[in-house]
Amino acid sequence: MAPEARPPSILVVDDKLENLRLLSGMLAVRGLDVRPVTTGREALLAVAHDPPDLVLLDVSMPGMSGFEVCAKLRDKAEWRDIPVIFLTALSDVGDKVKGFAAGGTDYITKPFQIEEVLARVENQLALREARRELAASLERLHGLERLRDDLVHMVVHDMRSPLMVLIMRLEQLKSQITAGQARALDGALLSAAAVNRMAEALLDVRRLEEGKMPLDRSPCDLSALAAEVRTAFAPADPGRAILLDCPVPVVATCDRGLVRRVMENLVSNAIKHTPRGGRLHIGAVTRADRARITVQDEGPGVPPEERQRIFDKFGTVAARKDQHYHSAGLGLAFCKLAVQAHGGAIGVESVQPRGSLFWFELPT
Repeated sequence: MAPEARPPSILVVDDKLENLRLLSGMLAVRGLDVRPVTTGREALLAVAHDPPDLVLLDVSMPGMSGFEVCAKLRDKAEWRDIPVIFLTALSDVGDKVKGFAAGGTDYITKPFQIEEVLARVENQLALREARRELAASLERLHGLERLRDDLVHMVVHDMRSPLMVLIMRLEQLKSQITAGQARALDGALLSAAAVNRMAEALLDVRRLEEGKMPLDRSPCDLSALAAEVRTAFAPADPGRAILLDCPVPVVATCDRGLVRRVMENLVSNAIKHTPRGGRLHIGAVTRADRARITVQDEGPGVPPEERQRIFDKFGTVAARKDQHYHSAGLGLAFCKLAVQAHGGAIGVESVQPRGSLFWFELPT
């Protein structure tokens, strides 16, 4: 048989015995566990012995005021979420502001009405219980997310070995067949390489989330790096022009390989969303103490409600389902984590008359 639920515990702090008797009596009638004390020091000792669910706290007490008691409660993390309702004859707005600044959650002026005290106590207890349930639900969700990530990480990690063998075998086979057959094999190689990149992105996202991917920082000319990325992509897709807007060197201290992969992800996405015959622009400029890289496409654009979500891990899945945006759901998450690891920022804006401008900034 399940144990009976413990009634909520109320610590009542007041140096006036008649107030203690009145408050204790009316709260006990409601089935609450009442613990009366007469000084601030006794209140702190009682909380240390057994933290209550709520504190009814008089403000004007000898030795230690209610404001001081509340401030000490808020100093300790394990006591910080205990609701504190001040009881005081002080009715000035400044005193109320001081009480809330000390960490109070509610305020009742004396002489108090019993119905008001009961209503405010029950309201604060209900709010605290709701916060506890929300925190428990959030922790369960985090646990499920960690389990999902662990399973995905394990599957992808185990998948990479046979995938690399497949790519090697296809490369070997390509050298042993006719030119026509080799062209047909290129499609299989491209698909296998795409799956391998997705696996690498997922593993790298995990490492970046856990802070386990060290950065090899050195001065890097981002304009020259953008030119390298353009050179790599231009022959693969001659149907779309890739233009450089990098008139001068733009230098930042960064992990060159990681930043190149960020550029490659953004350019690859831009190619996917730009129709044949369209143009892409890669730009690099220095703004104050920031280096800014931009990749502009001529695609359908990203709806405003999706502009934050698409950078979250698997965040583009919902956007793709709604036919707002098409992406694997990992590339942009990798970009965001890689840029943030450098202390930078990333985002997307709409451009007129059509298209999107993806940007990221790194400290110079």
